[in-house]
Amino acid sequence: MESDWGSPRFVAEHFHRWYEENARTIPAPSEIRSREFAFLQFGGKTMFRHIGFSDESSFRRYLYENGPAHSYHSSSYYQHPEGDMAGKGWIGADLVFDIDADHFDLPCQHEHDKWKCRSCGANGTGKSPEVCGCGKAAFEEESWLCEHCLQAAKHETQKLLDILVQDFGFSPSSELVVNFSGNRGYHVHVRNKRTRNLDQSGRREIVDYILGTGIKPEYLGFNPRAKGGRSTLAEEGWRGRAGRALYDFIASSQPEEIKKLKLGRKITRLLIEERDKVLAILEEGHPSMLLKAVGVGDEERLMADLSRLMEIAVKEQAADIDTVVTTDIHRLIRLSNTLHGKTGWQVQTIQLDSLPDYDPITSAIAFKSGEAKIYVRHAPKIRIADTEYGPYTQEVAMVPLAVAMFLLCKKGARIEQ
Repeated sequence: MESDWGSPRFVAEHFHRWYEENARTIPAPSEIRSREFAFLQFGGKTMFRHIGFSDESSFRRYLYENGPAHSYHSSSYYQHPEGDMAGKGWIGADLVFDIDADHFDLPCQHEHDKWKCRSCGANGTGKSPEVCGCGKAAFEEESWLCEHCLQAAKHETQKLLDILVQDFGFSPSSELVVNFSGNRGYHVHVRNKRTRNLDQSGRREIVDYILGTGIKPEYLGFNPRAKGGRSTLAEEGWRGRAGRALYDFIASSQPEEIKKLKLGRKITRLLIEERDKVLAILEEGHPSMLLKAVGVGDEERLMADLSRLMEIAVKEQAADIDTVVTTDIHRLIRLSNTLHGKTGWQVQTIQLDSLPDYDPITSAIAFKSGEAKIYVRHAPKIRIADTEYGPYTQEVAMVPLAVAMFLLCKKGARIEQ
């Protein structure tokens, strides 16, 4: 019996077999000769990188012969992709976005994720704290995923795509590529000549726009000295986007939710008791009319209250992206159609019009036949395809190979002979 949790030899053999059967179907990224490639093998901690391929045939042959645990290519284009970083000769880079549920604070994480302090043994659910109560910051973490995580990641991806298409004008059919990451999120690639040469500061500007950084009520029309004008809900950019989000928040919020914001007495009363009036103002008139509806009072406090409301509205419209990935002009990103070594699932390219109905727990399953007998140390309930499995705690189970591979890749089980 293999003693190592995850049974890496068993998993590696099945990855290798899968690549032998499927390597010929994996497309190389565009402009392959200008890309750097990198791979991580099972049982190894060293990434093999600075690899280049002259054509799709040699690229596929590498996958066929090595069956890697993780496969990447550079978002950048280089003159010499096989050289070290100083000698590569950077030409440009795709604009890349990473959306990962691991970065979110979701209720479901407290159901399936755990942490334990390596120093004092303190433990908890959800994300580990930055520092334990004992003053140390070393944790053992157990991170899983579920339908709620994946749905949250897809929702953020859809918000991002809306901004990229509506506000930046990128073509959804020719300039945007969406990949399921094979684990807990999605990658969005923008392939556009206008963005290829952007440096880190230029990409930071795009990140700030997508996050709605620095948006204030007065930028969106909430000016006590304004003399009127049209509604901003139909406007482009953040003026219309934030206005619509504010409208939706007020329309859907219960009185208890409004009270929890601890806004000023007058604006709280207006939002609760005269909600229809507020919505009519936002829909038909200039935002400044809402200030007049609140009435005379502390202007500074009123603007602070509006800032609080706008902060909530902006968060609902902004896309929760990993800022480091987008600003890194030398980023490695997962290869489409390859396998993810932490799930056994496939990285998949998704047509944009198919994204709303896309279900990775069904579509991205790579190992669709066979069974395996495993000993499960611990695993929460998980749906694979149309069937739920678990939860498991220190027990032997005979399960479909897709389930076994997922639990093994997550280090929650080992093969039982």
